[in-house]
Amino acid sequence: MSNIASIIANAANDSDAAFASKMSSLTRLNDAEIQELLKQGISKNDLSHLLQELQDASRSNEAKAAAIKNIRGGVETLITIAAKFI
Repeated sequence: MSNIASIIANAANDSDAAFASKMSSLTRLNDAEIQELLKQGISKNDLSHLLQELQDASRSNEAKAAAIKNIRGGVETLITIAAKFI
């Protein structure tokens, strides 16, 4: 099981702080940034799926975009993440 898949499996049981710590170890986002995304309304499970889609090197950008459109809060969260790098 991949690291993100493991996080997804345990997301519902983890506190926001524990979840943020796990996710920040796999991304360039820090704990506070992960927690801020959660406060904006995306669920831990949906955020996990969003980041999993972004990291999937085997999928085309079009396939990723289609999958992200189906994640509740995915597009809005992606815009927030992108704004941090601009």
